[in-house]
Amino acid sequence: NGDYLGEQFMQWFLKEQVEETAGMNTLLTIVDRAGHDVFNIEDFVAREMNAAPRADSTAPKTAGSGA
Repeated sequence: NGDYLGEQFMQWFLKEQVEETAGMNTLLTIVDRAGHDVFNIEDFVAREMNAAPRADSTAPKTAGSGA
């Protein structure tokens, strides 16, 4: 049972890391294309990266939550 939970956590963690890396790669592309136009970067961040965090149904249960 412990191995399954560990594997489940690692799969979730890796998925999160891939999403974070993709987001940062996108931001770096926008920054590169914008050059010195900081307003385009700010607009992109406000529009695309400023969303409220959403609950992840695939996230493992919090330790000690009794679930």
